Amino acid sequence: MKQLWNNCIGAAAVFMLFTGMPAAAALNDDLQDLVFQSEALEGELSTLELNASSVCSPLLQVNQMARDMVNAIAAVDESLSAPLQIDADTLDALEQLSVTNLSLANEALRLSLDLQQLDNAASVLTVKDGITAMLQLSDDIGTMADRIGEMADKILVMADNIDIMADRIIATQEIQSANMTSSVDTLLQTQTNALTLVSVIETSTRELDYDALISDGMELSSRMHSVMLSPWTMKYQLQSVADDVESFLEQVTALSNGVESDAANGTLYIDGTSMMQLYDMSVMLTFIATAVDGYVIAIEGLEPSTSTLTLKDSLGSMLQLSADIGVMADRIGEMGDTILLMADNIGMVADTFITTQQFQSANLFATQNSVLAAQQMAIAIIVSREL
Repeated sequence: MKQLWNNCIGAAAVFMLFTGMPAAAALNDDLQDLVFQSEALEGELSTLELNASSVCSPLLQVNQMARDMVNAIAAVDESLSAPLQIDADTLDALEQLSVTNLSLANEALRLSLDLQQLDNAASVLTVKDGITAMLQLSDDIGTMADRIGEMADKILVMADNIDIMADRIIATQEIQSANMTSSVDTLLQTQTNALTLVSVIETSTRELDYDALISDGMELSSRMHSVMLSPWTMKYQLQSVADDVESFLEQVTALSNGVESDAANGTLYIDGTSMMQLYDMSVMLTFIATAVDGYVIAIEGLEPSTSTLTLKDSLGSMLQLSADIGVMADRIGEMGDTILLMADNIGMVADTFITTQQFQSANLFATQNSVLAAQQMAIAIIVSREL
């Protein structure tokens, strides 16, 4: 009887051993497939070289491989079910996945540095597409690291022979933890590199917009200064100026809205060129304002010899264009404040910021005074002539 009982126990042990083996073998096969897939991605990244004519396409290819890798890890994780038998092969595979993930993070960092070198060689759109792909790649590699860690934890929770593998499990966890920390630090630097490049590109793009605005504003100022008012054509002249000012206000508003949108999405690195442009915008406003000062003087001189109807229409245009210039001053002032608030290097150029703000404040104040004087003049004449 005792021998029969021993035989039954032995048979049960053999049964349990062989029923556990297929599950362990299947898990190890799945993990080994993930290792091969991650090594293939590492091989692609290690041979990838970015140049001015080839940025987006190769990055998109490895992006797809990384996305496939994330999905494959998720699929293996979802297929896990307790109880599990883990062995040295299981832990070897988990270690290798974390080691390879760190290599992927290092390759992504190298590519972000390569992309920075292309800033002056490649087109803005090419670099922007590369930045988008680079950020996506680093995000996928980071997600990959998270999923590997989660899967490893799940395997250990489901393992029913953890006591036998305890020492090896601890060693594996230490390796994974160190690799995870290194991967996160490396990916953070990769994203910092890319975002710094975004800031440079966005600043450069806006500087072109600022230049266009300043140029158009100075052209408008020149046209306004060239107007010589007369009692017979005054209403047509001022109506034309009012139309031009209204159109320019729309341009200022569009740029101001664009800057506000930039502010909602990130920060900017402000350089000397941007600072000078903020100053030039306020100077441009003073040129427009001095033209208005000239109109005030001219209208006051021509008022006695100008017909009531002409004067009424002229003052209406004067009030409209002065109001638009006031709004313009507000938008440019707000835009300047927003740009300075967005600056992520304000500590480095604080003195220049203060000087720029002082100039802007003085110029905007002068502009508002001109607008106020124009409106007071118009209102005074309207009252005195009962227009």
